[in-house]
Amino acid sequence: MTVKNLRFIAIALAAVAVSACQKEPSTSDLHKDYLVYTAYDTDADFAAVETYFIPDSILVIGNNDKTEYWKDADALGIVDAVVARMDAAGYVRSEDKQAANVGIQMSFVKQVTYFVGYDNPYWWWYYPYYWTPGYWGNWGGWHYPYSVYYGYTAGSLLIEMVDLDAEEAADRKLPVIWDSFIGGLLTSDEELNQQRTLAAVEQAFDQSPYLTK
Repeated sequence: MTVKNLRFIAIALAAVAVSACQKEPSTSDLHKDYLVYTAYDTDADFAAVETYFIPDSILVIGNNDKTEYWKDADALGIVDAVVARMDAAGYVRSEDKQAANVGIQMSFVKQVTYFVGYDNPYWWWYYPYYWTPGYWGNWGGWHYPYSVYYGYTAGSLLIEMVDLDAEEAADRKLPVIWDSFIGGLLTSDEELNQQRTLAAVEQAFDQSPYLTK
């Protein structure tokens, strides 16, 4: 790894199963730089994707007892960064989620810590207002076609791409064909937090070259 690359601790998760749990590395010895993890379904044909739908807000995962969305200028800036990279990759944003090939859902972990394991990746079951498959259509659950071993902690940004062309039925699960976990974003400087988040979104796409037409 070059000195230039040390700013980004970027780890692409393999699609094969791993035997040990992977915890979020401590940032104490990394100059408090953020971490970017990405994972994807190796069987997904990203070049065949034409359109995508993305909400104009970020769901907040915290200790609130009701659904909370992040919609201010900073949130819209993050959404716009994702849109810009999707557009640059050749995909077209759709205003109709029912007509889109894929959906992109974004979540910010504000105050809580959850663990995701390959055998039971449904960490959001412990949080009643996480994105639900019903937001996208008539699916009965989620499906990750790759291994998932994450420790999500406060200050993490999650970006997930779901396959809306998957067979839709109450007994079927909606596949998450790409996701990114970004950790280590929070400092005492809100402006720096935003700069880190935007840079980390760029890094998530940079290390996912398969996301292209």
